Amino acid sequence: MANAQEAPARVVYFVGSGNAPLDQHLIALLKRQLGPATSLTEVSDDQLATLENSPVITVGPAAFSRARQANRSAAILAMLVDRSFISAFAERSPGQISAVLYDVPLIRQALTGKAILPQANKIALLATADSVELYEPLIDELPAYGMSAKIFLVDSNDELIPTLVRALGYGDFLLAAPDSAIYNPRTIKHILLTAYRRNQIVIGPTQAYVKAGSLASSYAPFPEMVEMAGNFLSTFFETGAYPEPSYPEEFRVEVNAQVARSLNIPLPSREDIATRVDRQLTVNGEASDE
Repeated sequence: MANAQEAPARVVYFVGSGNAPLDQHLIALLKRQLGPATSLTEVSDDQLATLENSPVITVGPAAFSRARQANRSAAILAMLVDRSFISAFAERSPGQISAVLYDVPLIRQALTGKAILPQANKIALLATADSVELYEPLIDELPAYGMSAKIFLVDSNDELIPTLVRALGYGDFLLAAPDSAIYNPRTIKHILLTAYRRNQIVIGPTQAYVKAGSLASSYAPFPEMVEMAGNFLSTFFETGAYPEPSYPEEFRVEVNAQVARSLNIPLPSREDIATRVDRQLTVNGEASDE
């Protein structure tokens, strides 16, 4: 028993995003999740280079890239990164690189839109030539839910709004993916205003865009992401390898009630929308397993 008590505490290193309030919030949640037997230590890029066999949590794509460059052998668990960003790294270094995925599965976003507009069955998608593959899994999944989608390719910045107008004329709503070439601080106001003037709604791409005027978006709550990170770290300490990148199991829904009122859209409660989406995914998942 004495030896067990003298065993060194587990150490997890933390590379923040540079956004101090966000980093401190995550540190507090992680410390609570990991408990007193595991120490969470912030490290600089210089210190990263000397780490061996200890797990490193990074926050956001830039922090992951810095950690990866500083120490190619570091065991990195990335947080607040999208699947499209991390998947190639994780495939090349399974067990060594993993992530709690931050983007919302697009089928969940599509069903969020349908929970608000039950009659909706046609979804409009904007993409560039580089991002069109983001939507391919979604297009394959939609028919099982009685929906379909069409991709409208944006060839240049000048073509964004004309292409958007065509897309809005086709779809029952516009589904936005985390595609920064199209949805970014420079363009989002124009996209949302154009949709609003045509009495069309935008779903996604993130919780932040709902505040800007998107009608709704699903999102994973921070405590849920941190709980998954804790489980991944436990697996790492037990086996020396992380599980593969995964989405949290619980999602919530953010809505913009003001936009809904302006468009005369009756809005179910956020909890009701999330419950409807979960039910659809569960029923369809069970059907596909049979």
